[in-house]
Amino acid sequence: MGSAQDVLDRVHSLASLDVLAAEPGVVAARLAADLPTITSLPELEARDATLVDLLGGIDAMIARAMRLRLDHALHADSSIGAPTRSVFASTIVGYANQLPLLAQRARDLAARGRAPDPDAIADLVVGAAHAVLELRAAIRSDVLAMIRQLAATAVPEADQRARDRTRSEPERRRWSAARRDLEAVAADPARVLAAPTTARLAALPVELDEPAAEPEPTFKDLLELD
Repeated sequence: MGSAQDVLDRVHSLASLDVLAAEPGVVAARLAADLPTITSLPELEARDATLVDLLGGIDAMIARAMRLRLDHALHADSSIGAPTRSVFASTIVGYANQLPLLAQRARDLAARGRAPDPDAIADLVVGAAHAVLELRAAIRSDVLAMIRQLAATAVPEADQRARDRTRSEPERRRWSAARRDLEAVAADPARVLAAPTTARLAALPVELDEPAAEPEPTFKDLLELD
C-alpha cells in the first residue's frame, strides 16, 4: 500500500491527481499506520521530523499538481509560457489567501502575451489554483488533526515520566519540557513547523515537576515494617 509520502509521490499525472483529490483522507490514514509508538525522547523527536517532512511533502505535491492543472487548463494558450507556469506552480502555496493577486498577475501576463481574452486566461489560472489549494487544505486539515491527536495522547505518558521519582532529575526536566511542548502542539499542531523538537524544548523554561505523591502505607505495610 505504501506510506503517506508514497501516496504524495505518486502524483505525477492528472489521473493520479484526480485519484488523490477523490480521497484526500488517505494521506492521514497512511500516516496513522506508519507511525510507531513513542517510548523515548529521541523517538518523539524523530516522529516530529517525520511529520514536518510530510507537511513539506504535501506542499511539494501541490506545486506539481498546480503545474499539471495549469498545463491542462492552458493547453491551447501560448500567452503564459512554461517558465511562468513553473513560477506560478512553485509559489502557489503563497497565493492561498491571495487569489485576487494571482488573477491580476495572470491577467497582466496574458495581456502582454497578446491573449485574445486575458480575463478568461486569468479565470483558468485561478480555477486551477483553487482546485489544488482546496486539495491542500483538505489533506493538511486531516494531517494536522492527526498531529493534534498524537500530541494529546502522548501528554499523560510524558507527564508520568516527568514526575517519576526513579528517573534522574535531568531526564525528568526533559520530559517536563516535552509534556509542555506536547500540550502546545495539541492546542496548535502547526507548531511542529516552527522549529525542530529539540529547539522547541530548549526554548522552554527549565522546570522540575513535582513527583507523584507516594501512596499512604496500608495497615498491612505497617505490620510488615514491624
